Amino acid sequence: MTKDIVFATCLAQPDLQPSDAVLAKALDVHGLKVRPAPWNGDKEAFNGADAIVIRSTWDYQETPEAFAAWLARLDDGRPVFNPPAMMRANMSKRYLLDLAAKGAPLPATRWIAPEPGAIAKAMDEMGLTEAVVKPEFGATASGLSRVRWDDPAGLAAAAARMSMPGLVQALVPEIASAGETSFIFIAGEFTHAVTKRPKSGEIRCQAEHGGSAALAEPSAQAVEEARAILGLIPGEPLYARVDAVVLDEGLRLMEVELIEPELFFTYAPGSPEFGAAARFARALIERL
Repeated sequence: MTKDIVFATCLAQPDLQPSDAVLAKALDVHGLKVRPAPWNGDKEAFNGADAIVIRSTWDYQETPEAFAAWLARLDDGRPVFNPPAMMRANMSKRYLLDLAAKGAPLPATRWIAPEPGAIAKAMDEMGLTEAVVKPEFGATASGLSRVRWDDPAGLAAAAARMSMPGLVQALVPEIASAGETSFIFIAGEFTHAVTKRPKSGEIRCQAEHGGSAALAEPSAQAVEEARAILGLIPGEPLYARVDAVVLDEGLRLMEVELIEPELFFTYAPGSPEFGAAARFARALIERL
């Protein structure tokens, strides 16, 4: 019997993204029909779906309370992926501090108020002359700033850009040359990886900021390190993306994306019947 699968998108970008179109083809092979529906659009569009998969809700950071409330309404026993409680816990970047407390290889990080003095004080306590500042809720590096301890104007601008509490974090300078690698896991199984590199003079790797991406072949050791980081997350996500800078001495964790990560199926080798997207389709069927 054909099943109705809703991919949650957003009003700003209501249609399927290219990577999700690949995934939709893989699901169609198994009789699962995909249709997009913005999370902040017509709520009736989600009624009666056999499963809801959160995919490109890429504006949720602008209204995090409304998005959290929407996720809570979905948490009524129907199949939603990833589980709403897991996604709510992943919304705030505080989760990174929780992972660090469990042993995740996070760069030196502190929670701060969006105030120049608070940023400078945290940097001083960590012995940093240069750092990265991130707001609590953010996507595609929104609100992110690179700051120096001895630049009051830059600290003030970064605090204003944050507009909410967040993190100050030691800069990982190797990101400029090595880039950031995204490790994709489907039902706990590593499927593929993509390395995103910033443009010259930048540390933000996202395409929106001029970054580029290419299929990567990380070492078995790097994959296992990424898998171990994912293992620190309570529960079993259907899909996850671990973003890290790969260094000779090991990974430096940037993010664990459990809500709406780009899964880069357009980069992954294989057909809708046998590739990484096919693994997603089979895993979803197993959970249904």
